[in-house]
Amino acid sequence: MTLYLPYLFALFAVLMLSWLAWRWPDRRRLVWRLLASAVAGVSLVLLLFPPTYQRALDPGTAILLTKGYTADTLENLLASLEPKPLVYTYQTEAQETSAIPDLYTFQQEQPQLKTVHVLGHGLTEQELQALQDIQVVPHLSGMPAGISSVTWPDAVVLGEVVTVAGQYTLSFGETSTLYLQAAGRAQDSVHFKKAGLHTFQLRYTPKQEGRYTYTLISKSGNSIDTLGQVPIQVYPAAKPAALLVSSFPLFEFKFLKNHLGQLQHKVALRSTVSKGMYQSEWLNMPQTDLSRITPRLLQQFDVVLMEPQALQELSSAERSTLQSAVTEDGLGVLTIAGEQLGNRTTAFFTNFQSRRLSQQDTRNAWANWATGAPTEAISVSPYTLVSSKAVTGLIAEQNNNLLAAGRRAGWGTVAISVVPQTFSWQLEGKQGTYASYWAHLLSSVAKREVQEKFWQVSKPQAPQVQQPLTLKLTDYTLTAASAIPSPTVRSTADTTRTGIALRQSPHQPEVYEGTFWPHCTGWHVVESPGVEPFYFLVQDSKAWPHQAIQAKREATLQFASQQQGIGVAQTTAHVAEQVPVIWFFLLFVLSSGFLWLEEKL
Repeated sequence: MTLYLPYLFALFAVLMLSWLAWRWPDRRRLVWRLLASAVAGVSLVLLLFPPTYQRALDPGTAILLTKGYTADTLENLLASLEPKPLVYTYQTEAQETSAIPDLYTFQQEQPQLKTVHVLGHGLTEQELQALQDIQVVPHLSGMPAGISSVTWPDAVVLGEVVTVAGQYTLSFGETSTLYLQAAGRAQDSVHFKKAGLHTFQLRYTPKQEGRYTYTLISKSGNSIDTLGQVPIQVYPAAKPAALLVSSFPLFEFKFLKNHLGQLQHKVALRSTVSKGMYQSEWLNMPQTDLSRITPRLLQQFDVVLMEPQALQELSSAERSTLQSAVTEDGLGVLTIAGEQLGNRTTAFFTNFQSRRLSQQDTRNAWANWATGAPTEAISVSPYTLVSSKAVTGLIAEQNNNLLAAGRRAGWGTVAISVVPQTFSWQLEGKQGTYASYWAHLLSSVAKREVQEKFWQVSKPQAPQVQQPLTLKLTDYTLTAASAIPSPTVRSTADTTRTGIALRQSPHQPEVYEGTFWPHCTGWHVVESPGVEPFYFLVQDSKAWPHQAIQAKREATLQFASQQQGIGVAQTTAHVAEQVPVIWFFLLFVLSSGFLWLEEKL
């Protein structure tokens, strides 16, 4: 009920009594008493019959507040929308709003709703399914302070460095330190002092094979928080079979042959003694004819190491065979160059851009091949290799120059090194440096093992308990008659197996995907016939809070972008709202108080 009469009566009484107080100064006290009495009476009537007013609103538009929304964003949005929409909250709290327990129920109760402005971090994919027929307009907040992104390798080879990299946002007036904890203690740390977005890298080199769980810890003041766990699987180092070919006996190849043989690599060495005469040696493999480079011979090896003169001495047929083995079979060829880097006849293997840095026959350089590892002094050729988009650096030196580099050639890799002698490290007792150098170089160039069937976690990056994760199976052996695989998942701490249903990708027939809901934390394994078991770690739901925020943001933005073609017609409605009675109560108290005080004076 809308009451205008009390307002008119109150206004008329105030004006009349004010006029009387001005006309009759000698009766001003009486007039003020009458004025206070009138105000008290009107206030009492308005308390008993509160007035209402009509407020325009848009029933087809609503504002939905989610976790992480800011009051300034809400205020600015309300100021820009006319007529005003209703404001709701979902899994968060705000004053003068209506809470929504379930989005499906919300849509059913608001059939006229056509547009929803989403504030905060957004909604998950499952929650957005309830808003399929509604235009979603995102007004999302930025990432909160703390970890905003983080990556790490799922698996490494023994001897490789595990690098945990990401971005960290620090609030103004705070300091924070990140620690990577492994093997029971902090292995690396980084300290942040200035507010803003920082990049970081934390490193650790595993000492043994197996599955390990490292921990990323944040310390701010006296507060220590565990951000999440870093699961790493460490596999044994590969042992590529190597063929060493030189135009004359080299100490470098002799030391390398013995070193690889001690590590149980298959190794063959061919050195030219005179024209048409060769010295051959074999370790950990049967003797075979090394006098000619043939396809049958190259099938026994993963990498071939040569020096430029030996490449030139090969017949054109042998070079063609070697080139075909690289491009078609994935063989790796590494040329160890000294003074001479190659010529036109060996261009396929040695055509790398170089620059001469010294007029002497040799120069000293500091070699580096492991991220974060110290550099090592070594005598190298007077040349340095120049990096480019097609070239990958394998061994680096100072001033961003390269001592060894490789490039893809078909299925294989060709590489060149300007470090002609590394056996000096062995003579100096630096066995670890020598082993690390050649393990890195050979693994970067050697033929890669092709996996025809393998599992992987499609999303999220870090699976969490009671949250869905997508497992993806890639099978390149798929045929039209292949049956859909029937995989099972189990926790390594339990024997109970859970089957998951797979669906085939319509765009990639070799890819199957299935959803799994883990019920406990810890390592899990997915198994299916003919495929190597795949292990993944399920973490607590509180781990990596940025992951859930990023997933909501991405899902909301993608959902909104797919709805850009939806047209929405604006409508206007009116709703009666009651004037707050607190104002009338205050007027009644003040006027009654004046009358009581006036009697006492």
